[in-house]
Amino acid sequence: AGISKVIQSSFEIAWVLESQLSDYQINSELSQVNLRAGTGEFFPIHSSLKEILIVAMQAENLTQGALNVKVGRLVQAWRKTRKDKILPDEKELRKIALAIQGKCIEFSNDSTKLRLANRACQLDLGSLGKGFVAQKVLDHLVQNAWPCALVDAGGKICMTSLDKIGGEWSVGLEIPGGTAISDQMLKLKNCSIASSGKTYQQVQIGDQVYSHVLDPRTGMALTHGRSATAIAADGILADWLATAATVMTLQEIKKLLVKLPDVRLLVWEINAGKMN
Repeated sequence: AGISKVIQSSFEIAWVLESQLSDYQINSELSQVNLRAGTGEFFPIHSSLKEILIVAMQAENLTQGALNVKVGRLVQAWRKTRKDKILPDEKELRKIALAIQGKCIEFSNDSTKLRLANRACQLDLGSLGKGFVAQKVLDHLVQNAWPCALVDAGGKICMTSLDKIGGEWSVGLEIPGGTAISDQMLKLKNCSIASSGKTYQQVQIGDQVYSHVLDPRTGMALTHGRSATAIAADGILADWLATAATVMTLQEIKKLLVKLPDVRLLVWEINAGKMN
């Protein structure tokens, strides 16, 4: 009975966070904030939305805009493209991309309310939300006397040790460009791991394949064959770092890693069918 109650409450935490942070649910806090963008009206929020946005703004600064959660309108445009197979207007995308470079996220004086100063800004937490939720659920399990656990939120994984004697979990990575699993398993514990790339949710138009991952600085979906896996102490950091590493140049990534010494990052480039 004890473990079933903790598991049930863990799922409830995930459901509550989704009701606050999802851009798919019209009544979520995030969607209600988006609806009021540019009107000057504040909307009441829970601490979780504030917490994730503070991390997101720090990540935007660290990555010089390669990670940006104000990409909601761009994400919507590319979702339509994946459905209709018609490319969005590139000039309009660049216009939105330019508009979201500024600071439009504003908290009330007591930090209990939020507004978006610019109508072009629409929040989308797809670049770090799952890692955030996975970490919150893992923390809940540990706090409720389950010190050995692993939480998987859509491929964003947070874990303690495998057992009380410090055993390591075996984690397999998909080989970029397909769904095959590498035969070299990673041995991990007390960390988080996340991957990003264009294996899933991609669309082909003509001879070009477009990823679901966008470059917020241009508004364009990625077309290169880049995949990245990040390992970090915290779920949200692993999630946004993996996303950003698919967007940034290798030179930019090297500069970023100097600022993040306690992470590991695996980056694959697929050029002319060959993986590096």
